[in-house]
Amino acid sequence: MTDLAAVATELYALLPTEFTAARNERAKGEGGELGAEIKALPRPSAAAWATSLLARERPDDVAQLFALGDSLRNAQDGLDRATLTKLGSQRRALVTALAKQAGSLAADAGHPVNAAAIIDVERTLQAGMSDAAAAAAVTSGRLVRALSGDGLEAVDLDDAVAGPLPAARARTKTKAPVKKAPSKKKIEAADAAVATARAAADDAERTARQAGSAKESLTLEREELREHLADVEGELADASRTFEAAERKRTTAARALEKAERERATLVDD
Repeated sequence: MTDLAAVATELYALLPTEFTAARNERAKGEGGELGAEIKALPRPSAAAWATSLLARERPDDVAQLFALGDSLRNAQDGLDRATLTKLGSQRRALVTALAKQAGSLAADAGHPVNAAAIIDVERTLQAGMSDAAAAAAVTSGRLVRALSGDGLEAVDLDDAVAGPLPAARARTKTKAPVKKAPSKKKIEAADAAVATARAAADDAERTARQAGSAKESLTLEREELREHLADVEGELADASRTFEAAERKRTTAARALEKAERERATLVDD
């Protein structure tokens, strides 16, 4: 017996431009209550359609992404900061790569989507990573709209999936590795490394203090030299003014002497 979920899966695999006509025809063919439910199915947004296309065409890649989301939540539960940092970088790279794949698949299918839709695909994939029910919605292939989630609260799935919501995806649990107690030799080596590092740090601290003292001393000396230079420049300015005045007097005296000599020569000639 045909159910709404099966029909929706078929319809949402079509191009968005083909959806409305195919939905109406299928609703008319089924008739009755099922026909009315099919008739009420909304056309998917560009981002929702592209995400469903990705889930159908690249199921292993999407499964890998959601498995990574499980690992992130497990690391978060275990307060494993190092793993969280490492997996966080992988998550960003994988989400971006899969969103680009969705765009390429959409273009290959003859219905390219814009940059805004690709961003919504990224948000939808991130929501699927943070919420098991959202992950099931993504892989159902029946998304109606894009999803959004911050990992702190359950993703809002109201009117997000055509037909009934699928069962939440089971979360993959990872076992924490059993750590072996370090050997005495390793502990001694670590202690030696700490001692060496501490000695180096102490030496660096002394060097820094010495350099700081030298810098302070030279700074004071520079200020004293600047003050002395200002005094010398003031004295030089005074000497320059005195020299210029003397030069003017010398020139005047030379001219007076020259005039007196000419006048004397005139008297002698007479």
